Amino acid sequence: MTDGLFTETWATALGEALQRSDSYRVAAKGWEGSIILEWNDAPISSMSAGAMGCGVFLDLHHGECRAARMATMQDYAAATFVLSTDLTVWNGLLSAQITPTMALIRGKLKLKQGSIGALMPHVSAASELVRVAQTVTRAPATNVPALAHAVASTSTASSATAPAPTAGSSSRTLQSTSASGLRYDLFPMRLWEKAKRLGTWNPSDIDFTQDRADWLTLAPDEQDMLLRLTSLFQAGEECVTLDILPLLDVISQEGRLEEQLYLTSFLWEEAKHVEAFRRFFDQVAEEHSDLTRFHSPSYHTIFAVELPAAMGRLRTDASPIAQARASATYNMIVEGVLAETGYHMYHRVLTTRGLMPGMQRVAALLKADESRHLAYGIFLLSRLVAEHGDSVWDAITARMEELLPSAIAIINEAFSAYPPDHIPFGLAPETFVTFATGQFQRRMDRVERARDQSIAQINALDALESGT
Repeated sequence: MTDGLFTETWATALGEALQRSDSYRVAAKGWEGSIILEWNDAPISSMSAGAMGCGVFLDLHHGECRAARMATMQDYAAATFVLSTDLTVWNGLLSAQITPTMALIRGKLKLKQGSIGALMPHVSAASELVRVAQTVTRAPATNVPALAHAVASTSTASSATAPAPTAGSSSRTLQSTSASGLRYDLFPMRLWEKAKRLGTWNPSDIDFTQDRADWLTLAPDEQDMLLRLTSLFQAGEECVTLDILPLLDVISQEGRLEEQLYLTSFLWEEAKHVEAFRRFFDQVAEEHSDLTRFHSPSYHTIFAVELPAAMGRLRTDASPIAQARASATYNMIVEGVLAETGYHMYHRVLTTRGLMPGMQRVAALLKADESRHLAYGIFLLSRLVAEHGDSVWDAITARMEELLPSAIAIINEAFSAYPPDHIPFGLAPETFVTFATGQFQRRMDRVERARDQSIAQINALDALESGT
């Protein structure tokens, strides 16, 4: 039962609705190219004569829909993007049971043609296109039971907070001198061991003499690119250093000593990252101007608004939902999408040209530290899902849906300052957007598996699986 979907009549109605929609016109003002929405399990009888599949072709140009029809073979050959999935998922999208961003990232909606790196900057336009399509026809929600968990609703979040010591209490339970002692087998303790062994480097020990000499050989736009990237790192590291303390407090109040031990190294390492990047400005670039000029609107949204709000909420709400939203913001978005992609970009720039051995060393050390931070974040989210069920999983997916557009926009805004055909160091934005989305999808898959795992299984994760 298609309820009239994927017919010439529906295609025409969708095109007309897009033309009438002011909100779509605004969201898609930067979109240029055609797209096919394909029903990949359609019966042969549903396909247009000579077509390669059953799809609706939309010719989209800066907020206008110039054509809408059932796709022909020629349309398939010319389309910039082909998005394909089965009828169950299309019904889920068109009845608001799943969002296009998460459907794409999680692999429910397949990109058969085109680059995900080119598509992701336009997720707001894609979301608005689907919203308009929902006004044209809505499939019954009963068609999509399997997708119910892909949509999050934080309105049902529990307001319960973790138990805190009684005010004025004259005694407390001390785990390390109790019969239980420390659990060395727990995953956070294994991260603690790695942090003690691998994380004791000192930024002031790194020699930047050759880095300064290399800096003076760079073209002005290359210096500008490195200043831009490093300023994003610098401010980001400062923000995460400032904002992590509420999480440490929550873990402490819950009596999770092994996790708290590891988180002490987490905070210390973030603080070292702040110093390391500042040394680049002071000793390599000798740059002392106000670098906030490189902080774009989307960067401000993530680091000045969303991160401090999500982490700060833990001071008054230590519920599993609040913890999940905080960790998803800090670990999955700030570290997993932005920092990891940034390190990847930094490594590409410096190693390809053989530049700045000191900063190459810094990037490698920071990446190793951040891999442990990410591993803890995946562990924490997995533990929360295993302990509290799908309400937490739904909160995580909702948070990702809220923040992914801004996170991807930061990557593209960093490149938009340069002519598309003359980006310093020959970098290509699509390469890094593709890298970011691939890493994100892998980690979301890992957290989702916790829905069917016990706490013992999550603690038994090996380092490779968790990303350390």
